[in-house]
Amino acid sequence: MSASKMGATVLYCGHDASFPADVFKVGSCNIVVANGDLDKPGILTRPASADCTHHVSDALGGVWKPNRGFFAVPEAACQELKPGVVEAWYGPREAKKGGRK
Repeated sequence: MSASKMGATVLYCGHDASFPADVFKVGSCNIVVANGDLDKPGILTRPASADCTHHVSDALGGVWKPNRGFFAVPEAACQELKPGVVEAWYGPREAKKGGRK
């Protein structure tokens, strides 16, 4: 479950990538609105940023529209992350060309 947060950094499930977004809790859902189309250059950071604040998982379904930067998922599919979780899952972070450091 996740509380609403403006300016979140979201870990994109299974992609070792992250993106900036706003997360809104609406009833028993979380709405994740990215800053643009995740298929366009410059939106996704690969590898994922070490400072991700949220993780969005597709295991529980929901509405996924990455080409529109929009996700509506059950509250259990959007989790707040503690510091250090991204490195624990994917190893040390070193941004590739075009990504954040």
